[in-house]
Parts: sequence; structure tokens; C-alpha cells
Amino acid sequence: MNALLNILKVIHVFSAVLMAWPFYALVAVNQRVRLGPPLGDRLDTYLENVIKNRAIPCYVFQATVLITGLALILLRGMGLGTLVTIPTLGIKFLLLLLMASLLSYVVFSLQPQIDALFAQGGSPISVEIAPRITALRLRRKKMTSICMFAVLTDAMLGVQAWAPFPLWLTTLLVLAIAAFTWRAYKSVTPYGWA
Repeated sequence: MNALLNILKVIHVFSAVLMAWPFYALVAVNQRVRLGPPLGDRLDTYLENVIKNRAIPCYVFQATVLITGLALILLRGMGLGTLVTIPTLGIKFLLLLLMASLLSYVVFSLQPQIDALFAQGGSPISVEIAPRITALRLRRKKMTSICMFAVLTDAMLGVQAWAPFPLWLTTLLVLAIAAFTWRAYKSVTPYGWA
């Protein structure tokens, strides 16, 4: 049983690490903004394809984290009520639901609108359509930032799932995650954490 729990832990952690895509999406999007016009060139096609093609892997990683996380709870002989009695686990679960919801919003609402505008906009994109694409991309970028904050917070809470940190330390770490997320939203983070 211990071997199974250890295998599930490794799969759970690996899947969580692989959900780091929002950070790299923000870096790519911020780099694209630095290049400036014209909108609709080959770089935009490439960037949109990369972003679109990460949706299914994100769903797979999220599902894997959900399944392994619940399995870790159940195989320890605890019920799903643990998500309520151990707040850290409940918050992790809610953050995962938030991430899945944000991804679904982007995949099923924002991305089809962006694709449709690119399809009708020509190359380069017409001046009438370019602001609409930019506004949708900005909304997608905001959703990505929220998702990144949720992923990092979820990972931090995962470290303390069974041995919580003091509230002051958890609060400090959440604030640090928020500051880093804001920085990744606004810049290309050329020096990593610094």
C-alpha cells in the first residue's frame, strides 16, 4: 500500500509541475507584444496554434491531479469529507475547479472568437478587427494570470497538505505568489524570480 501511495504522490506532483504552462504562455504573449505590429503575421499564427494546442494537455494534467489527489485521500482511509475537515485540501480542490473553469472559458468562449476574427481579418489584420483581437487576447492573458496564481498557490498548499504552515507564513507565500504572478503578467521576467 505504501508503494502505491508513493507512486500516486509522484504522479500527482509531476502532473502539478506540468500545469506550469500559464507562466510560459505569459512569457510568450509578453514577447509577442514587444514585437509590435503587424497583427496577423506568421508569428501570430504560430503563437495561436501553440496556445490552442495546450488545452487538451492542460485538461489531462488537471484530471490527473484530481484523480490522484482524491485517490491519495481515499487510500488513506479518509472520506471525501476530508475536503471540508482539512481546509488546505478543500482549498486545493476549489483552486483546481477554478483552473478547469478558466481553461474551459478560454477554450470554449475566448479562443473561438479570436480564431474567427483572425479568419476574417486578412493578413495583416485589418485596422477594424485588430483592436477586437487585442481586447480578447488581453482577456485571455488575464485568465492565464489567474490560472497561474491558482497553480502556484495550489502547489504551495500541496507542500503543506498534511502538515500546515503557520497562517502568517501561508499568507506571506500567497502574497509572494501574487507579486510574482503580477510581474509575469506585466513583463517577460528576464531574470526569473529577481
